[in-house]
Amino acid sequence: MPGPFSLIVPADRRYRVLAPELAEKYAELAGGTAADGPVLAASIAAAMDKLCPESTAGEHIDLTFRPDATGLVVEIHCEGRSTTVRHLLSAEKR
Repeated sequence: MPGPFSLIVPADRRYRVLAPELAEKYAELAGGTAADGPVLAASIAAAMDKLCPESTAGEHIDLTFRPDATGLVVEIHCEGRSTTVRHLLSAEKR
């Protein structure tokens, strides 16, 4: 299973798409099924949109990715607000 890492992306919609794309690859590296990557990516995108819907100059989104005993955890922070996305990986792939 891959180790934890952090990512900072500008809140601007042109760049924030990088986080879900990376989340999809992270799920693959963690041993997820073919469906895990897109599901995690969609969850990350939805969480970022809810947490930081409009971007102004200088805003950024901080993400911390880490594995846990049952899957993956992504903590997302933007302008003093935060949320956590948890994604369970199927047991036969871990």
